[in-house]
Amino acid sequence: MTSTTTREALYVLATRGRESNQLYVDTRYDPDPQTAHDQATEAVSAKDVLVGVLRNEGADVAAHDMIRREQSEAEGMERLSAEYLTLATMAQSERWDSLLAQSGLSDGDLAAARTSAARGPLLAAFREAEARGLDVEDAFPRLAAGRSLADADDVAAVLHGRVERWTQAASGRNRRADNVIAGLIPRAQGVSDPEMAQALAERDRAMEERARTLADQAIQAAERWVEPFGTPPTIPSRREHWMSELSTVAAYRDRWHITGQSVFGKREDLRGAEQTGQRQRAQAAAARAMAISGAGAEQQNISTPQVAVEVQRGVDL
Repeated sequence: MTSTTTREALYVLATRGRESNQLYVDTRYDPDPQTAHDQATEAVSAKDVLVGVLRNEGADVAAHDMIRREQSEAEGMERLSAEYLTLATMAQSERWDSLLAQSGLSDGDLAAARTSAARGPLLAAFREAEARGLDVEDAFPRLAAGRSLADADDVAAVLHGRVERWTQAASGRNRRADNVIAGLIPRAQGVSDPEMAQALAERDRAMEERARTLADQAIQAAERWVEPFGTPPTIPSRREHWMSELSTVAAYRDRWHITGQSVFGKREDLRGAEQTGQRQRAQAAAARAMAISGAGAEQQNISTPQVAVEVQRGVDL
């Protein structure tokens, strides 16, 4: 991927959403061929731009409130994760297309898979498998050749199903994906383009920091949804582990705009496979957090093991 293509991708992300009256700030890309330089213009973060706006002495209170709200949305998990997944798909597209081409598919099946609406979920399944430590390049050709695709209405959808089933079976008892952002989003691996890798790393870091900040704020404010997780452990290593798990739950709530006392929101409000998968990860994190605090129940006077079991069973809190 050329640096120009990477800058274009970043520009698209920076300007996306203007039609829906959302404030997005172009901080990197110079699209004018008369003024463009060989390299990307020096990046200025959206936060820096917004801070500068806030310093404008002529801005009224209403404008300040709007900017603060827009800044919060720009730093939110929904925006950051959407940008990350878009960049990840673009950054890994050439790699996954090469894998498809080398998997023994016919020219017709290959063309159908590349244009299918299921291509995105298929690439996401590749990332999920890698996050679980599985070798996608080695396994996928066998998965593609396992059964005939002659009767498949959607080749990419069939392959997506095969990759998902293989991932679940190959993971065995080790269901937890370690290489995930904020406990929720599989990281894109094998990205060779430096600019794209940097853009992904920046959003990765921003999501991790936001998840931790939200968890800290929830504890400080004694928000009701935190109560089932017990008292933070006093031993530093255990507290850090507990906070990490709680941060995953906080990230899930922020990503899907869940408010109020219910930890995960109503099950009937789930909006598809992405949220369902992230909810499962957040529930597993919740169970681990409660197990950590519950291990010190004798000192903390907390009884959490049964609650942890209920979370593992998918019972709403």
